[in-house]
Amino acid sequence: MKPVIAALSFALLLGGCAATMQTDVTQFTAGAPLPTGRTFAVSAEQDQNGSLEFQHYAALIGGALQDHGFKAAPPGAQADLMVVVHYGGDGNHTELWTDPAWGGYGWHHRGAWGGYPYGPTESTTYYTEMLEVQIFDGAAWRNNTRTMLYQGRAIGDSTVNEISAALPGLVKALFTHFPGNSGQTEHITVEITPPART
Repeated sequence: MKPVIAALSFALLLGGCAATMQTDVTQFTAGAPLPTGRTFAVSAEQDQNGSLEFQHYAALIGGALQDHGFKAAPPGAQADLMVVVHYGGDGNHTELWTDPAWGGYGWHHRGAWGGYPYGPTESTTYYTEMLEVQIFDGAAWRNNTRTMLYQGRAIGDSTVNEISAALPGLVKALFTHFPGNSGQTEHITVEITPPART
């Protein structure tokens, strides 16, 4: 039985290139769902102007909107919809767990099988990242009025402490059932790719 367990552990290590992120997605819409086919532009907030990181994430969100039937407004054109993006870390927490150990009569996991006591206590730290997308009426925006039509938020936990790795997963989670059922929170698991080690 030991060689089987060792082989399984080795296979899990080989498959460790991708990590999973547990996300909670909450979406709100004002009245009727957003009609597809309308044009949009992603607007940078003051602290995002000139940021290459923001431009990268804005492109991901723009691609997701186009996948749902919206169209990117040509440069200089007046967009039907204005999109605002917020993102960032939201802390971390550590969870304790008991490592499986060999028992006298078989594989021992959390006391399920007889034999030896629990294995050593291990800990895993989870990092929380957040993405929020807001969509405003373009005509009202140009009159300096922010009329929000949609607000969606994805909050995810993973063992990867890197916002650039988490954001593609958060975008995927947020747009899985876009624009969602207003006011409801949905739990979605997505895969993320950790940054390459150097």
